[in-house]
Amino acid sequence: MGSIILYILLLAAAGAAAFFIFRNTRADRLAGKKYADAIAFLLRSFTVCLLIEMFVFNFNATHLFGHSYPRQTLDPHSAYTENFDADTGCNTGAGTTVLEFHNINVPVGTLTVYGESDQKSLVHFSIDIMDETQQNGYRYGIAALQAIRGNAKSKTIPCNFSGSVSDLRITFNSDEGETVTISGIEVNKPIGIHISFIRLLILFFGCVTVWFLSDSARLPRRSLPALAIGLTCCLVLFATYETNMYRFINPEHSILTDLKSTGGNQISQEIVDAFADGRVWLSEDVNEELMALDNPYDGSQRAGISGYVPWDHLYYNGKYYSYYGIGPVLVLFLPYYLLTGYYFPSVWAAWLFTVLGIIFLTKFYLDFAKKYIPKDTPVSLLISGLAIMQFSTGSFFTLYNASFYELAQSSGFVCLTAGAYFMSASNVLGGGPIKGGKLAASTACLSMGVLCRPTLAVYCVAALLFIYAGFRRKQQEFHAQHEGEKSVGKLLRYCLPYFLWGLLPFVLIGSIQVWYNWARFGNPLDFGIQYSLTINDFTHTQYHTHLALLGIYSYLLAPPEFIERFPFWRAGEARTFDPQGYYFIATGAALGLIWRALPIAAYAKSGKAYRLSAAPDKRLRAILLASVCVICPLIIIFSIWESGYGTRYCVDFAWEIIFGALLICFAVYDRCAENTKRHLVKLMTAAAFVSLMMNYIQAYTYVNPTNLSSTDGQAMELAFARLFEFWR
Repeated sequence: MGSIILYILLLAAAGAAAFFIFRNTRADRLAGKKYADAIAFLLRSFTVCLLIEMFVFNFNATHLFGHSYPRQTLDPHSAYTENFDADTGCNTGAGTTVLEFHNINVPVGTLTVYGESDQKSLVHFSIDIMDETQQNGYRYGIAALQAIRGNAKSKTIPCNFSGSVSDLRITFNSDEGETVTISGIEVNKPIGIHISFIRLLILFFGCVTVWFLSDSARLPRRSLPALAIGLTCCLVLFATYETNMYRFINPEHSILTDLKSTGGNQISQEIVDAFADGRVWLSEDVNEELMALDNPYDGSQRAGISGYVPWDHLYYNGKYYSYYGIGPVLVLFLPYYLLTGYYFPSVWAAWLFTVLGIIFLTKFYLDFAKKYIPKDTPVSLLISGLAIMQFSTGSFFTLYNASFYELAQSSGFVCLTAGAYFMSASNVLGGGPIKGGKLAASTACLSMGVLCRPTLAVYCVAALLFIYAGFRRKQQEFHAQHEGEKSVGKLLRYCLPYFLWGLLPFVLIGSIQVWYNWARFGNPLDFGIQYSLTINDFTHTQYHTHLALLGIYSYLLAPPEFIERFPFWRAGEARTFDPQGYYFIATGAALGLIWRALPIAAYAKSGKAYRLSAAPDKRLRAILLASVCVICPLIIIFSIWESGYGTRYCVDFAWEIIFGALLICFAVYDRCAENTKRHLVKLMTAAAFVSLMMNYIQAYTYVNPTNLSSTDGQAMELAFARLFEFWR
């Protein structure tokens, strides 16, 4: 009763404080005062957040109010037990443990079980009862309690039973070697008031961020770089946290130990060993039973052999090869091995590539905005667009359980973003003299992207259009300097350095891939994917448009699904729509990009944006935009049908699609009425928060906290989720 009285007094005090603050922060009372609107908003929003914290998130503190709920401790010694030692309070073996209490005969408003596992982050207790509505048999699973390690609040649950409870049974399961200790069981322990400062700060910070972004006048254009750097730093910290969460399993682990790795995977070790020995095939001896098969690429035939066959490797002409790109091997893994004698750890390589990709994406966005987006476009619109694009890249999926798949995609990600930045910085589209060195850096990065991931070759083709756009500028310069000169030869000589800067990296770096293909398969254009020992026989797989369209749905359109647990929505399974054929699903967590990045809907206004554009070369710019932001991504989505659906594949095309949509948004915004502009700024702010939520939901679905390597990490994530599940 004391806690209820305290709760009521606190609510009354909070209500009185809210009345005082709202009364004294009216516009007429603050008129003429400096920063009046900011002070009023901060005070009001903090008050509202505090009231939500008290009224909503502490709702269960009132659960025992208005009824007689005698508090009682249940003694395991008086219970019927199975697989449980009442003296030690522990299970005696693996399997199901039962504690059954009879003749309790009191209403049960709360149940507290002080239980913890020595191996897991939580223990799931299932509750069966007999109450006044069912007296001759148990209601099974009527309640459930998830006791999180180190989280006292999670060990008490509110119960909505009917009348007095006569019998109560608690069951839980344990694995072999796992010990679950129950130090006490109570009924009707009051649920105390708990003010979470983390939750309060999240609510308040969210309100402040919305306030700043929802009014374009609050952020001057000069603040854009600082805000973008701040956002980028937050993303880098999150990437580091995510990497550590999956990496540090035991307290003895250290980065120094990682950097002295003596083993690795297909990219970080096997190709490194091959190149260090001067060969292109891998050192693994080919299984003789595999060589004797009629079709070694048929998985059903490989299943019948007894020896080891490496998964997702290439088998060709009696040797094993790797399909995965040699780009990260040449720039990181091989040099590190030759210098140190150790293999660079894959998990930190994925982190390095991802972080560099995030940084280059921000640099590209800022450079492009500075040169090509109107100066009066509000910072709130621009920073929200950057946030949406960064949240939705899919790069964070490459940090989980980093293997050669993730290394190929994260290294390709940094090559693409770096290539985009240097292409923008080269001024081939205008905004200053063309910089040949930046253009060469761009095409070199794009070429390296192909060495990381062959799929990215489509962006190299699109880059030729940008080089053509730069050539048109050089052509105009030539005619301006040589008025009346029509000699094609002189024009080509004038542009020769430009073409060397732009095309020579393609030739030099591309020749490495061409030679590598020829050395392995005798064909300079053969990347070898058809020789994969993998999910399907790629030598006989036939293309079907139905299967290719499944990627369009999964990557672009698949909606989220509502659930009753945090984070209250989930990314569903990849749908196949009865394909009447084989379609591989590597991972779940299919959530369409349209939900993660709402501005993609702006493509519906692409025609209007084109008509409104005043750029003299708008047709060429539209072609460039369509090639990089629409055509290349669609080609990639269609081309990976053979590999099926994998959540991480979106890193190859997501940010490009979003960037094109943002350019359309900015173009339409520039020609709108002032009243419409205010609404569009608010819509973009809302879209940024939806993007943050949806991308978090997809990541949470992709890597459920119970799948984390560290049990302490699991407990942290589960405790964070419980902050928002106020009814539990």
